[in-house]
Amino acid sequence: EDSEGGASTLSAAFAMAACIANRLVSDKLHRSLPRVLAMVASSELPSQYIPIMNSVFSFQKIMVMVDSLVISDQDCGLLQQACDITHGVYLRPELDTIGQTGDGALLQWMLSVYLSDKFTRLRDAEKGWSEPLLRLPKSTHVDYRSSCFKTARPLDVGFVCSVCLSIFAEAVFVCPTCESKIAMARGPTAAKKRKATAPAKK
Repeated sequence: EDSEGGASTLSAAFAMAACIANRLVSDKLHRSLPRVLAMVASSELPSQYIPIMNSVFSFQKIMVMVDSLVISDQDCGLLQQACDITHGVYLRPELDTIGQTGDGALLQWMLSVYLSDKFTRLRDAEKGWSEPLLRLPKSTHVDYRSSCFKTARPLDVGFVCSVCLSIFAEAVFVCPTCESKIAMARGPTAAKKRKATAPAKK
């Protein structure tokens, strides 16, 4: 947790994992297969969308899978996107099912789903993302819409800060994320009105 606001610092963990994974992949003497497993108990992380997605694209470039285990009543769209981009496994087990199964149910889920590596899951994994060998849980629908950084609601159309690329549902004049002033562009109607009211030159 963040020492100041108490919020989850999943973006910092993703950034550190990306650095470690890149170092392991670059080491030609000691070949290893790094993977990332994210366990969260929250459905939405809108304020960390940009730094997490930057790390996800780094994982995609070096072909590192990102697996996610969401312990919540609702899906986490951000981790769904991360798993879909890196061909990882996204799993959100039903909380009632885990409670009825008894102690150790969550560990059984993790061992049966996340234990296999890239070469066990995919055919010809050395040549890139290929057809799967194992039938693992997979999201049928991945919502690629961004969420508002203030309300955490998914957006079809929004306003983007030109400095930090934060996304908002409504227009703001000062970005709450980076505190930069946002200059709103004048529409063609305002320009025509200003031109019409200008005094004529003699």
